[in-house]
Amino acid sequence: MIKPRRLREGSKVALISPSWGGPHAFPKVYERGVEVLREEFGLEPVAMEHTLTRQSYLRRNPKVRADDVNKAFLDPEIDGIIATIGGDDSVRTLPLLKTDEILDNPKVLMGFSDTTTLLTHLTLHGMVTFYGPSVMAGISQMRGRPREVQHLKDILFHPRPAYDYVPSPSYSEGYPDWSDDRSVGRVNRRKKSMRWKAVQGEGRVEGTLFGGCIEVLEMMRGTRYWPPQDFWDGKVLFLETSELMPSPSSVKLMLRSFGIMGVLDGLSALLIGRPRGYRPEQRLELERAVRSVAAEEFGRPDLPLVVNMDFGHTDPQMVLPLGARVEVDADRPGLRLLEPAVE
Repeated sequence: MIKPRRLREGSKVALISPSWGGPHAFPKVYERGVEVLREEFGLEPVAMEHTLTRQSYLRRNPKVRADDVNKAFLDPEIDGIIATIGGDDSVRTLPLLKTDEILDNPKVLMGFSDTTTLLTHLTLHGMVTFYGPSVMAGISQMRGRPREVQHLKDILFHPRPAYDYVPSPSYSEGYPDWSDDRSVGRVNRRKKSMRWKAVQGEGRVEGTLFGGCIEVLEMMRGTRYWPPQDFWDGKVLFLETSELMPSPSSVKLMLRSFGIMGVLDGLSALLIGRPRGYRPEQRLELERAVRSVAAEEFGRPDLPLVVNMDFGHTDPQMVLPLGARVEVDADRPGLRLLEPAVE
C-alpha cells in the first residue's frame, strides 16, 4: 500500500467540499473547525476554490468539486486533505478524478459518511486513506477535548509500530441545530458509551481495514468503483449507518446483497459502528440482523463480529486507516493497528 507522509505542525491541509456545500450553509460551524485545526493541531488550513460555494452550484457541477480534489493532491505545497462535511453525491466526482496522478502524489485524505466514495476508490487503487472526523462534524467540536485531539495526532502525526484503540467512555448523538449560533462547537448531551460487543467469533484475527458508510457503499455497489470479489479476502470490513437511521431490516437487506456478491466469504472480521438515533431495542435488532446474515444465510458463524464501535455518525470518532493492517480481538473485544498508517 502507498502510505502518505505524516502531518506535522505547520503542515498545510486543503479543505474540500466534495458533496454538500456545508461551509456556505453554516459558515460559523466551518470557521470553528478551521480555528480548531490551527489552535489544537498547529495546521495551516487552505480552502480550495469551491470549498465555500453555495450548494445549488455544487450540485449542478460535480466537475468543480472533483477539480478541487485533483488540485489539492497535485499542489506540492499541500500536505493533507480533509473533507468539510459529507452529503449524498460525491460518487459523481469519481469519473472526474485524476486517479493516476493522485496516486503519484499521496497525501492524508480524511473524512467520513459520503466521503466513503473517495476513500474507498483511492484505497482500492492502493493508497491508505482515513475514515475520521470532518471539519464541521467532529473537528469543529474538538476544542478543549484533549483525548480526541491526541487520538488524531497518534494516527496522523506521531505513528507508532502498533496502536491500541480505546473505547470512549461517553458519546453524543450528533450536534445541536447549526442554524442556532449558540450551537457552534457543541455536541448533544453526552451519554455513557455502550461497550464494544462481540456477537460471534472468538480469538484474534488479522486483516486489512476497508469500509465506510453502508448506505454510500450501497450506492457504489454494481458500479465500476466496486471492488472485485477477490479483493475482499482477508479484509476487516467496517460498516456504519448514517444520520438517516436506516432500519435494521434495511441494513439486513444491504448486507445480504454484499453476501450475494461474495463479500462475506473471505472476510477476516466485520466491525459495526455505534448507530446514531437507534433505540436500545433497535440496536439489539441490528445485532441480530447482521449476525443472522453472516452466520445463517452465508455460513460464517466463525466470522468475528464486533458491534457498538466508536466510528461513524456519533461523536467522538476513531480514525480508521483504510488499507492498513489491524488485529481484531473478539474475546476482549479490541482493535489494534499493526502498522503506522503514514510515513
